[in-house]
Amino acid sequence: MTRTRAGQAIWSVLPALIVSFCSPVWLAGATGVEIWSGAERKSAAAKFAPEPGAKGMSGKTLGGASLWRRTQSGEAELHKTKTDLLVIEQGSATLVFGGTVVGPRTSAPNEVRGKAIHNGETRKLSPGDIIRIPAGTPHQFLLEPGQEISYFALKLLR
Repeated sequence: MTRTRAGQAIWSVLPALIVSFCSPVWLAGATGVEIWSGAERKSAAAKFAPEPGAKGMSGKTLGGASLWRRTQSGEAELHKTKTDLLVIEQGSATLVFGGTVVGPRTSAPNEVRGKAIHNGETRKLSPGDIIRIPAGTPHQFLLEPGQEISYFALKLLR
C-alpha cells in the first residue's frame, strides 16, 4: 500500500510531536538508541502474524514505542498512568473513546480492560491520523470483519 501525502507529512513532523508530549524525565530514562527506518516500519506491520492468544493483535515493541497490527476488534482499555500517542500507518478502524468501561477488570497494575465502552464517542480512523488518548480515558478499536489496521504507538507517562 502506498503512503498518502498526509502520512508522509506525519512522519516528517512526528519527532517534534513526540518531544512536545514527552517530559525530560521520560527522555532521560532511555537506556539505548534504537532506530526503525521508514522502510522497516512500512513493511513490518504487514508481516506480523497474530500471536497465540493475542485475539487478532500482533506487534513489536521498542521500550515505550511499538508498532501494532490488528485484524479484529480489541477490548476496551484504560491506562491509568500512561497517555497513548498513536499514528495510523495502514488500514482503518473505528475508535471508541470516553464514556465508561463495561465490565471493568484490572489486567495489570494501572491497566483496566473490559468488554465494551458505554456512552463513548466514535471516530473513523485512516492512514495519517494522529491520536492522543490521555491517561484515564477509556478507548477501544472496533474493526469490521476483514478489516485491519496498523499503527505506531508511543506510551507517555502522565
